[in-house]
Amino acid sequence: MRERPNSSIDPWVLFVVVTLTMVGLTAVYAATYHLGISHLKWHFVRAAIGLVVLLLGIKLCHRRFAGKARHVVLVGTLLLLAATLVVGIVVSGARRWLGPFQPAELAKFALPVWLAAYFANLKSESTKDWNFKNTVAKPGAVVFVFLVLLLLQPAISTTIILAVATMVLFFVVGVRLRYLVPIALIAGLLVFAAIRLNPYARNRVSCWMEGSRYQQKQSLIAVGSGGPFGKGLGEGKQKLYFLPELHTDFIAAAIGEEFGFVGSVGIFGLFGVFLVGGMLIGLRANSYFGQFLASGIVITIFMYALIHMAVALGLTPPTGQPLPFVSFGGSALVSNLFAAGVLLNISRYRRRPDERADSRRWNRRSRVSRAGARG
Repeated sequence: MRERPNSSIDPWVLFVVVTLTMVGLTAVYAATYHLGISHLKWHFVRAAIGLVVLLLGIKLCHRRFAGKARHVVLVGTLLLLAATLVVGIVVSGARRWLGPFQPAELAKFALPVWLAAYFANLKSESTKDWNFKNTVAKPGAVVFVFLVLLLLQPAISTTIILAVATMVLFFVVGVRLRYLVPIALIAGLLVFAAIRLNPYARNRVSCWMEGSRYQQKQSLIAVGSGGPFGKGLGEGKQKLYFLPELHTDFIAAAIGEEFGFVGSVGIFGLFGVFLVGGMLIGLRANSYFGQFLASGIVITIFMYALIHMAVALGLTPPTGQPLPFVSFGGSALVSNLFAAGVLLNISRYRRRPDERADSRRWNRRSRVSRAGARG
């Protein structure tokens, strides 16, 4: 395995990340300029820090996380999540903040890192270890602890997104569907129980199902009034106290109002390029760890974007999730940009054509071996 980069940074993913960050600066200013420049100033500072962190992620070799560092990241994140439950700051009935940041934002990077390293080691050792205990029980226990700590905050929407992203990652690494389907059903029941037991979450879902959706109705008005090309930058009306949290939870609606259908499709298209480009980075990576980590990062960030847009269109209950790289924020913006930097670092380590052929032969042998084991 080569230790030096053998390729240039993926230009498409870099273009998407930087473009979305710049769009975020513009959209946040347009949604908050009537309140002064304080929001723009803070968002600019955080975006600048995020871009520095993006460069750090690009420069820092992703393989460093495959060794003992993965355990440090895992244990450190779990301790921060546990500390949040004890000394965290309560906002809107949830204890999610530990000082100036949310440890849940670190969790969405720490969990894919650990899982990628775990499955990479498992796949490199022997195909005979690819059984229920090693592919589901052990990593599933770690995932379960993460999700429980998030549910106790409660951060239900974050829990659901991480659970879905984890299931997709399990599928990508090759865990059998006959293991995943019952686990998905059990996870769904646990999330349903968590929603029923939490009054705030239960009320949100009930209001959404009953059609009492003031914020989302205003969001749809914003999107619909934008028409094909929008009202123009800064000309949107929903920011005038009709739609609260427009610059955070509903920034997609602000873009739809001021940039129209074309602007909304453009944003969704950029995330589509990010998804495809990121998965291609994983396919071309010259190590299992790089392949799995790239997939985990891309799937998680894309899931957050998809949920944010679904909320803006009234397709799901409000979740309070920001649009990655775009919404006003601090810990979410910085953590997403660092994860994107790690993804771009992975793009610098590609397999040679002969290594790809070897990988295909290994996969065929692996399938034959598993089929023989089942027989």
